[in-house]
Amino acid sequence: MGVRVSVCIPTYQGGRFLDETLRSVLAQDADDLEVVVRDNASTDETAQVLAAHDDPRLRVITAAETVDLPTNWRLAVEATTGDYVKLVCADDLIAHGAIRRQAAVLSARPEVSVVAARRALIDSQSRILLRHMGLRGLLGVHPGGRVARTIVRRGGINPIGEPCGVMFRRADYDAVGGWDGSRVHPMDVDLWLRLLRRGDLFGQPDELAAFRTSESAYSTAHSKDQYAEYVGFSRRVATGWQVPLRERAAGAVIRRATWEAWPLRQRSITPGDRWPSGPPSH
Repeated sequence: MGVRVSVCIPTYQGGRFLDETLRSVLAQDADDLEVVVRDNASTDETAQVLAAHDDPRLRVITAAETVDLPTNWRLAVEATTGDYVKLVCADDLIAHGAIRRQAAVLSARPEVSVVAARRALIDSQSRILLRHMGLRGLLGVHPGGRVARTIVRRGGINPIGEPCGVMFRRADYDAVGGWDGSRVHPMDVDLWLRLLRRGDLFGQPDELAAFRTSESAYSTAHSKDQYAEYVGFSRRVATGWQVPLRERAAGAVIRRATWEAWPLRQRSITPGDRWPSGPPSH
């Protein structure tokens, strides 16, 4: 018997990009796919976008009242029925074949608890800003301890990537307690590390997802609160995974340098072609 894969899409006021996101998900060629959208009481065009998609694989849950982002993510995953789960934010995209290829890894490798692919960074028009991001030094199979040390050495920055590029087992998610809303900015990598207490990471070299950013995100991404959260997260990881002191010190230096360099780097980025998310044309 095959496995069921669930893609959950939590959304709030996400109507602008939701149609493109849904099309990238519903174009997947997985044998048994469930798509769950949890609308967090949106008041924009989200309902109209969802009503335009008539697909038996799609299930829409409309909340009566708005909850915070971590709760919406938790409720979206809890509504799924699949063996494997991927969360895709309502403005991100996944490549054709991504679900099938990541599910194949989990099915073939029971020792793997997290499979992650490289991703692109795209703008509001789906134009490519950066390609093949993430998983530097983490392609192939890696135990959780090695991943934790990589995170600390890089100052707490997420080397695995956002949820759109990751797939995990629902049983493992339930066992580790799911998304932890007390750590909003590193909420994704926090879950990845807890899942890696139960198995290995498998890093895929292919670019199977696209994470969308915007000019407003550029300006808010480097807040003092976010920096402090990553400092605290890095320290917790270092303690919990017994990372050597010299690597902790190196990570602190790298974190500061990376944080200060990113605004300069993003100003030099020139948008490229649109990111291809649909089936290949023949």
